[in-house]
Amino acid sequence: MLLSAALIVRNEEKFLGTCLRSLKGLADEVVVVDTGSTDQTADIAIAEGARLYHRPWTGDFSAARNEAINLARGDWILYIDADERVSGGDPELVRAQLRAARYIGYRVQLRPRPGFTPYWEMRLFRNHPQIRFRGIIHENIWPALNERQAQSGGRIGHTELVLDHDGYEGDQGAKHLRNQPLLEQSLAADPSRVYSQCHLASIREALGDEDGAEQAWGEAMRLVRSKQTRQPEDVLPFLHEIERGLAPLDLRGPLDLRGPLDLRGPLDLRGPLDLLDEALALFPGQLQLLWLRARALITAGRPAEAAGVLEELVRLGQSGEFDKSWAYDVRLFGVLAYELLAACYFSGGLYVDALRNFELAAAAEPANLEYRVKAALCSRLLATPSASGVMT
Repeated sequence: MLLSAALIVRNEEKFLGTCLRSLKGLADEVVVVDTGSTDQTADIAIAEGARLYHRPWTGDFSAARNEAINLARGDWILYIDADERVSGGDPELVRAQLRAARYIGYRVQLRPRPGFTPYWEMRLFRNHPQIRFRGIIHENIWPALNERQAQSGGRIGHTELVLDHDGYEGDQGAKHLRNQPLLEQSLAADPSRVYSQCHLASIREALGDEDGAEQAWGEAMRLVRSKQTRQPEDVLPFLHEIERGLAPLDLRGPLDLRGPLDLRGPLDLRGPLDLLDEALALFPGQLQLLWLRARALITAGRPAEAAGVLEELVRLGQSGEFDKSWAYDVRLFGVLAYELLAACYFSGGLYVDALRNFELAAAAEPANLEYRVKAALCSRLLATPSASGVMT
């Protein structure tokens, strides 16, 4: 048997059927370990032909995942969650790749939520007893996989398999209450896990514990700055701190026909801009940092510089020539970039460029009448003989 899909589930009746049906033609078997469902999850698993097992929840994600792997009979494991589904990639091509003896693992493309770009994520690996998850939460296969690779010399590859994740939508309150004590327990044992510190900070914020959140964010930032090598997720404390230091941009008001749009804000942007410089030195090419830099430059009254950053962001989004180790909201190099570009050009009286970007924004969001109204305004200004301008 070539490939087993392994899942752990609990009260996933909303998603499970779609997930299991998406695996047909790819996986030879599906192993589902239920950790205490009280809804129709188990019935759905059986109806879709999965091998169903029951295991009490012990507060350890790795233990549950490893149980599913131990029950799998395939030479390869695809680990997937019930709120994910296969949405792209040729199953036969993927299966052909798995038959290549020199590989021990493959990354797949995971889209973390609707409207985001996919990023590379390790989800396919050989079913070898040495390759098992570690960590009670944010369980990690990489330490075991790296050890196996060092011993066997096996290679890590990439497949065109695409998974879509839908579980971040809706109320996350129950997950917060479940995950907070697990994160605190995990960090007590190993406080060096940056992503867990950031996750704990975000949960504490959501639950109203501002002091606890600040403590976790601060520790995450200290850890990142002290590291010699960094992971893509290590950018998170920088993103949090920069976002907090930037004033919201309000571009929703009417444009003034009497003169250029004033994009100068009242804030001293030295803090966010310094942080952005530091972050971009550590994480060059990170597109969300570029987006935040454009926002900071606009607020600092430097729309011409912001426009250059935004034009580059749009180019990267259109070409796909960016690092796929991170997922991005596609609006950052689409409608949101067009809107800011239009405002930058309008502020300098460059109405031709403003018109072009308002029209692009309107094409991206046809239901948003504001972009069409502002495009029409630019057309009116262009009909005025004195319409010209130079951005500074």
